[in-house]
Amino acid sequence: MRKLILTLTLALFTSMTFATEIVATVVFENLTEKELKSGEFTIIDLNKRIEVSKAENFKITLPEKGKYQFSFVSDDFTAYTFYPTRINKRKNTITVRLMEKTEFKNGGIYSFPMNLETDLTDEQIEQRIEDGSLNFIIHGIDSSIPKEYVEFKEKYGIGLRKENCVIDPLSFKKTTENNQMIFAFLNKKYGTEWQVELKTKPLGIK
Repeated sequence: MRKLILTLTLALFTSMTFATEIVATVVFENLTEKELKSGEFTIIDLNKRIEVSKAENFKITLPEKGKYQFSFVSDDFTAYTFYPTRINKRKNTITVRLMEKTEFKNGGIYSFPMNLETDLTDEQIEQRIEDGSLNFIIHGIDSSIPKEYVEFKEKYGIGLRKENCVIDPLSFKKTTENNQMIFAFLNKKYGTEWQVELKTKPLGIK
């Protein structure tokens, strides 16, 4: 009887473990005429690397739904990696876009959360501020954060995230929408006085 209970418990634990796993699909968009022969896909949060020898879709298994960061590196291409802010059973596609190789100071690799949420309610924005996860986004050649944004974060709870200087149309749209959403929220809550505190304006804000 004890052995039977142990077996059933183990089976239940195993089934629950597999039930929480998320299967995601990595999709390639090769916008060049070259053939991908080598590259490395990385699940940054899990420190897991996958060698890739052709631009064919493949699946990965993640331990559970949630936020993850991914990257793809190839010596022959500039790689753009797009993915949902949170991976779950419905939003589980990671897109790797391959473009002609160009030399950039940051290595020619650019990752951007494809489903960056830019239609948050005031309540959701307040919650993001409380969590410390709401940021303006700008693009530049280095990762330094201007002092004014450090002080702005302390006063208003809204920080700055700096992305690669390379920007494609989709990223431009998402960045602009994100910054304008925060801009409208601040204007509604504080008026326009706060704007003088940011000499370097985020993308999409004049």
